[in-house]
Amino acid sequence: MITLQGTDSIFGEINLSGAKNAALPLMVGACLCSEDVILHNMPVELNDVKVMLFILNSIGYNVTVEDHSMIFHTPSLSDTKTDIPIDAGKIRYSLLLLPLLLTQQGKVNNPVPGGCKLGDRKYDIHLDSLRKMGASIVETENEIIGNLNDGFHGADLLFHIATTSGSESAILAAVLAKGKTVIMNANTRPEVIDLINFLNSMGADISYKTRYIEVNGVEKLHGGEYTIIKDSHEAVSYMILAAMLRSEILVKDFNLNYITEDATLLKQIGVDVFEWGGNVYVSAKGKVLRPFSMATSPYPGINSDMQPILAALACTIEGESIVTDTRFNERFQYVNEFKKFGLDIVNYENCAVIHGCKNFEGADVFATDLRAGAALTFLGCCANGVTTIDNYYQTMRGYVGIIDKLNQLGVDIYEK
Repeated sequence: MITLQGTDSIFGEINLSGAKNAALPLMVGACLCSEDVILHNMPVELNDVKVMLFILNSIGYNVTVEDHSMIFHTPSLSDTKTDIPIDAGKIRYSLLLLPLLLTQQGKVNNPVPGGCKLGDRKYDIHLDSLRKMGASIVETENEIIGNLNDGFHGADLLFHIATTSGSESAILAAVLAKGKTVIMNANTRPEVIDLINFLNSMGADISYKTRYIEVNGVEKLHGGEYTIIKDSHEAVSYMILAAMLRSEILVKDFNLNYITEDATLLKQIGVDVFEWGGNVYVSAKGKVLRPFSMATSPYPGINSDMQPILAALACTIEGESIVTDTRFNERFQYVNEFKKFGLDIVNYENCAVIHGCKNFEGADVFATDLRAGAALTFLGCCANGVTTIDNYYQTMRGYVGIIDKLNQLGVDIYEK
């Protein structure tokens, strides 16, 4: 649980951490390499990263941590286990262990994955892709059981939804497969591109353009060093907080290349957002922001992860705003928590209609998922009085040092 006091403004610099949603697939990809790999800028403090590290070590991969780097020592595949521990069920990215172990061992037993409870988060694309590439997969109530004879083979894959982790799973299966794999309607968002760039630096043959990925299988991947991208979700989150508090911040060593739609929306409602000297400056100081309507969409559109935080922004802007999620209806579980602040927000199926206001009171709320927790935190920063947020581990799954970073910006926030 955390407690925070509302504030009038924030000011300062944000140093971004490595992206969680890039780190997890890169950790699995590093295990495909036949030599040592070092990954830098890893968000080792995050719970999901710790879980993946535990899983990899427990099934026989020798991974060590030094500061914010991970060293993947050349695996002894004869010692690698194919029964993945129950802890894998805590994170959705455990699905990426399927192509890893099927490639290297030809079999796998994986617990049904977890992660944020966002409703019907199907993983049919993961399993269908692996089946089309040659695997036999059976699902039980608690487990996914896979077998593969003579390795993966290339295939043409057409996704019915542009899924991020589904795209990464197919890439990991295809990189050492026989022949060419084409992934159509892939989600080519920054974390997927980072996986592609990493694998190519290790000897893979992967090309891409928007919503399209082509993988020519190679015999092996060599070792090396790679620095993962900074967390664009973290950057956008703090940029939105500055807008909510009509304040200004500097996001260090960052650019707008991967967040053009997010930045455009902020500019359209009246926030100053610009690059200078390798940093991003955000200012809403003295601004009267305009209400807005937005809908999430696959990259390069605004990601579903950001919609709860944009809904929190809308709560601070007078007038009617509409936030629509085209992917996860269940992300709107936060609406009832927002109402505890006295806010005027209602959820209709896949959208929230918000009538914002200047003043509202702190409240005792519950973080229903990772991004909802961040949105509630930012509302607490804007509210009059004290806010407490329970189940806060959810937020700490995706934001490295959020309490320290908010303290540095001038927010009185602490963990109980």
